[in-house]
Amino acid sequence: MMKASHEVLSPGFSVAEMRRFGRAAILLVFAWVAVLLQGCASLPKVERVPSAAIPASQNEELGRIAVQSMRGDADAGVRPLPLSVFSMDARLTLVRHAQATLDLQYYLLQNDVTGHKLLREVRDAALRGVRVRILVDDLYTSDNDLMLMELSAYPNIEIRLFNPFPTGRAYAFTRWLFAAGDFARVNHRMHNKMLIADGAFAVAGGRNIADEYFFSSKGGNFVDFDLLITGDAVPRMAAIFDTYWNSERVFPLHALETTRQTPQALRDEFERLTSDAISAYPVLPADKPDILGYLPLSRDMQHPPLKLLYGDINVFADDPEKVTGRAEAGDDSTTVTARVGKAMATARSEVVVSSPYFIPGKLGMDEIKFATDHGVHIKVMTNSLASNDEPFASAAYGHYRVPMLKMGVELYEIDSAQLKNDPLIGSALGASTGRSHSKLIVIDRKTVFVGSMNMDFRSSRLNTELGMLVNSPELAEVIMELAKRVANGSYRLQLKEPGDHLQWVATKDGVEKIYDEEPAVDFGTRLQLLFVFPFISESLL
Repeated sequence: MMKASHEVLSPGFSVAEMRRFGRAAILLVFAWVAVLLQGCASLPKVERVPSAAIPASQNEELGRIAVQSMRGDADAGVRPLPLSVFSMDARLTLVRHAQATLDLQYYLLQNDVTGHKLLREVRDAALRGVRVRILVDDLYTSDNDLMLMELSAYPNIEIRLFNPFPTGRAYAFTRWLFAAGDFARVNHRMHNKMLIADGAFAVAGGRNIADEYFFSSKGGNFVDFDLLITGDAVPRMAAIFDTYWNSERVFPLHALETTRQTPQALRDEFERLTSDAISAYPVLPADKPDILGYLPLSRDMQHPPLKLLYGDINVFADDPEKVTGRAEAGDDSTTVTARVGKAMATARSEVVVSSPYFIPGKLGMDEIKFATDHGVHIKVMTNSLASNDEPFASAAYGHYRVPMLKMGVELYEIDSAQLKNDPLIGSALGASTGRSHSKLIVIDRKTVFVGSMNMDFRSSRLNTELGMLVNSPELAEVIMELAKRVANGSYRLQLKEPGDHLQWVATKDGVEKIYDEEPAVDFGTRLQLLFVFPFISESLL
C-alpha cells in the first residue's frame, strides 16, 4: 500500500522530488522552445527612406490661424483640454483642417470606435492630398495590425512601428513567447503621445487613442489632460517626431505584415471595419463652453484668433535609443524623468503632482525629504487601489505612503465612487469605473509639466516619454483649480494617532467618513496582491 507523497517510486527519488523534476523539465522544454523560436525571430533588414516634417506655412489655413492667434511677446500659445469630448473635438478639427501634413505618434491606437473615428478622418485627409505619417508602438498592435494594413492601402499614408515584435504577430501570447530570448529589448516601449497638423498646431498630453480615454468605454474610463499647442514649441515637437520616425528602432509596417489582398480590397475592408464610427463624436454645440470657458475648437477655428494662454514651453523627449537599456540603472541625466526631477528641485514653496502610478523609489524619496526639509509643500494625487487599472503599481506605491505622510506630504487617492460625486464627471462616467490618467506637475504655481511620463520606474528607466515644461502662471492656476475638483473626488490619507496606521478620509456634502482599511477593494484584487505581488515587487520598488 502506497503511503504519502514521499513514497519512493524509483531509486533515490520521492514523489515530491519527481514533481519538482517534472516542473523543472517543463520549464526546460519551454526554454528550449523559446531558444529555437528565437532563432527564427529576428527583425527584417529594411531600407528606411528618411523624411522630414513639413514646416508651417501661411499658405495653409492652420498656419494662418496660428500666426493670428499668437501674442507677439510669447514663445507659445496653449489651450487646456481637460474634458475628453473637447480633446477629441480638437484632434478631429485639426485633422479636418489639415492641408499639407499630419504626424501622429501614439503608444496605443486602438481598434475600437474612437480609433476608427480618428483614422477615418485621417484617411479623408490623405484623400485630400495631405501627407500622413503614423508611428505606433508595437505592444498592442496584435489587435489592430490588420486595421493598420487596410489604412496603409490608401495613398499618402505611411505607417511605422516602434521596437516591433519580429514574429508570432497575430496574438499577444505568441509575440511574447517567440521573443522570449529578446525580452530585454521588447520590454522597452514608446509611451509618447502627440498629433501635429500642418506644422502649426499640436495636441499632446496623457491620452492615448482608445474608447477609455474619451469616456466611451462601458467598463472603465480615464480622467486625463491634454494641451492644444501652437507657436515655437510645435517645430520642436516636429523635430522630435522626425527623430523617432527615422530611427533604426522603427520599422515600416509592410516590412512586418504582408497580405495577398489587393489595395482596393484592403480599402473596402477598412471602410467596412470603421463604419461603426460614422456617427461617433458628433460636432459639439458651438455655443456650449467647457468647464474652463473655452468653446469647442471646431467652432473657434471658424472665428480666429483663438482664445489661448501664453508662455514659454520647453519640449523634450527620451532618445529612441533608450531601448538599449542605457537608463535602466536610473542614472541617465538625459531622460524626461531626470529633466522633470531637476525642474521640481527648483521649487521654493510648493509642488503638486498628479500621476496615475506613483512609485518614487529611494531616489524620489530622498528628493521629497530634501524638499520638505527645506519648506516645500508637496501634494500627490494618484489612483486608489480599488480604482487603479494597475493594482501592482498601487501596491508598490503603498510602501511609501506612511514615510511620505510623516514627511508632511499631502496624499490623495482618486476613487471612482468619490469622483461620481462631481456632477459633470459623474454624469460622464455613468456606471463605468472612473480613474485618473493625468500626468501633471505644478511647481510654485508658475511652471507646469504636461506629458506622457508617469512617476514610476517604467517611465524613468524603460519606456520613452514626451514632456513639456510650460512657464505660465495662468496655466498653473487652471491646473490648480482642476486639482481641487479632483481632490474632492478623492480619499485624503492620514495617520491614525498614535502609530503608523493609515486612514482614508472621504468627504461628501461636508461630512467626513473615515476608513481604516483600503476602501472598496474587491476579493480578486486582494488575492492577486497576496499571491503574485511578492514575486514581482522587487522590480517595481
